[in-house]
Amino acid sequence: MTDIDALDLLEEGATPALRLLADAIDREFARRKPVTPTAYEHAASLLGVTTDAVEVLSESPDPPAAHAVGRWLHDAQERWGLTAAGAVPTAPALTATIPGASGDVRAFTAATVLLPAGTLAEVPLVVRVVLDRFGPDVDLIGRAQDTAVLPEVFESFLRTCRTTASPYWRGAYRVTSTNAGLQLQRWSAPKASRDLLKLDDAVWHTIDRRVHRVLDLADDLAARGLGTSTGLLLVGPPGTGKTQLGTVVAHELAGTATVLVPGTYVTEHFLTELFDLAADLSPCLILMDDLDLIAGERGQTNPHRLREFLNVMDGGLADRSGVVVIASTNDHRKIDKAARRSSRFDTVIKMEAPNVEGRRAILGRYLAWCDTALDLDAVARATEGATGADLKELVRATVLETDDAVTTAALLHQAREGGWREPKQAAGQYL
Repeated sequence: MTDIDALDLLEEGATPALRLLADAIDREFARRKPVTPTAYEHAASLLGVTTDAVEVLSESPDPPAAHAVGRWLHDAQERWGLTAAGAVPTAPALTATIPGASGDVRAFTAATVLLPAGTLAEVPLVVRVVLDRFGPDVDLIGRAQDTAVLPEVFESFLRTCRTTASPYWRGAYRVTSTNAGLQLQRWSAPKASRDLLKLDDAVWHTIDRRVHRVLDLADDLAARGLGTSTGLLLVGPPGTGKTQLGTVVAHELAGTATVLVPGTYVTEHFLTELFDLAADLSPCLILMDDLDLIAGERGQTNPHRLREFLNVMDGGLADRSGVVVIASTNDHRKIDKAARRSSRFDTVIKMEAPNVEGRRAILGRYLAWCDTALDLDAVARATEGATGADLKELVRATVLETDDAVTTAALLHQAREGGWREPKQAAGQYL
């Protein structure tokens, strides 16, 4: 038997009797056709109530928070032997690999899970998570009779997932963005240590006091009503070690604080969301290069971005406990004066080209492999004004010019020519 459209029969001149038969067939097929419950009807059935007897609370967090919810549900399934259905009843639950702080973990990206009374709360609840390219959604579904407790349970649950229960907590990540919001990709910084970065002891004293002690004493400072967040601005020409200094601090905080390294697009368009994420994952270090792109002088940068930056670094940062910002710029004069105010950046560290002793130490590091006796003092004296990056390029240029037969004379020749400062254009014509 096939479904017959009564309208088609009318157009074909069907008799009244045949029209009645067609109507009867249509009704029978409609009766037999299975009805797929909606996501909320399915949740109501899991809770043992009708659809009109459920209460639904919804949030649309950034992907890192939604991933944390998915990870919590994945753990809950294993811990309590629960069954996870799909985000819609006809689909299976979906999982994805999340780059957690301690290694890759699995998390639900589309799932509906019944949490019996005594698991998440004293009442039964259904948690539903859906992640797609337009952004994540998290639903907490409970019985209408439990409406009074649901908001507090939901708020506490999301806060736990966003903070200490997050798989990203105390990891190191590059921060990018998509249409769905912020995305975290595990970041492995190049190996760096204080011994490799030749800086004045006063710089390290400032780092110890303004970064490590602020984060170590965050709870005590908060209890006394004192600031638990701080900002350091590194100022100096390219090659003086600004980025490497941030890398050293990140290594020193590994495992004890979250490290976030945002891309330029994130700092320009998602600054508030970035700092909200840092507060969730605190204690947290944010490393920001090229601050002048978002906090340049008025008239030289987007006024909306500058205004957002000032708001975040002013009252906003004060409300975010345990967040330290290390930002850098090649020229502090390009930074808007309001952005340099002490309440926004507690400390300005001037990164200068190394003195002769520092240059010798840097040369020694880059030439430690060389078996030839070298007069590094003479080379250091001949490279006045060179930065660490300059000296690295000088050694590289000498290796290339001498086919790895480095000598003091060859190093001095490169120093006199200054080819390590600016690349030379070779003769010839190019298409």
